[in-house]
Amino acid sequence: MARLVLSLALAAVAVSLPAAQEPASPVVLELFTSQGCSSCPPADRLLSTLGSSGELADRVVPLAFHVDYWNYIGWTDPFSSAEWTERQHRYAATLGSNRVYTPELVVDGRTDLVGSDRRRALEEIERALAAPRPATVALSSIAGGPAEWTLEIEASLDGSAPPGPHRLLVAVTESGLETPVERGENGGKRLHNDHVVRLLTTAGELDGPDSALQTRVAVPLAPEWDREHIRAVAFVQDPATGHVLGAAVPLAATR
Repeated sequence: MARLVLSLALAAVAVSLPAAQEPASPVVLELFTSQGCSSCPPADRLLSTLGSSGELADRVVPLAFHVDYWNYIGWTDPFSSAEWTERQHRYAATLGSNRVYTPELVVDGRTDLVGSDRRRALEEIERALAAPRPATVALSSIAGGPAEWTLEIEASLDGSAPPGPHRLLVAVTESGLETPVERGENGGKRLHNDHVVRLLTTAGELDGPDSALQTRVAVPLAPEWDREHIRAVAFVQDPATGHVLGAAVPLAATR
């Protein structure tokens, strides 16, 4: 059984797994957040900690989806998107909930919790790391330029996978973002955001058990994005249940 140790004093996270139980796939953490929400900065900081903490760094895939429904109160989150709000509503349906809220953390598409709840987040990560996942995903960089990044993705499903089709998704994230917030609930604060989803696209589909896919995808890179802080992530998701079936370790654009 995986064992997660949290040091509250140092705000550090460590994970220790026996070699025989090394996970084949990292855990996808989707934080639905907003710069217009006063409860969100602690959750943003927790996501940053989880994504940069030693042994957990390659065992979680942090994704920050900034929703747009807080924009009405006076501050428009520059990273917000109606597409991310729609994604959160789909999770509300698949998770059997009648509400959306921020900060909400969705773990591997299977469970949700308040995004600033450190103890519960670690428990769910531990549970997900110990669970078998039927998809194996490998991500590599083929070519990169100032405006486009070409990725190669290999994904396969074993015989335990549910019936398909399942989507192979690719996200581009940016970290190290600083925003002076002028209005709204966080007015007067300078907020730091990591793992902000800039782009999410479908790269292909897998049919179901014992299927495989190898593909290349060219993702656009906006000129204002800082290449030093750009990452690509790829994961397989069941659109019917929202469950993440497997993911690749995030890939740096500078590699």
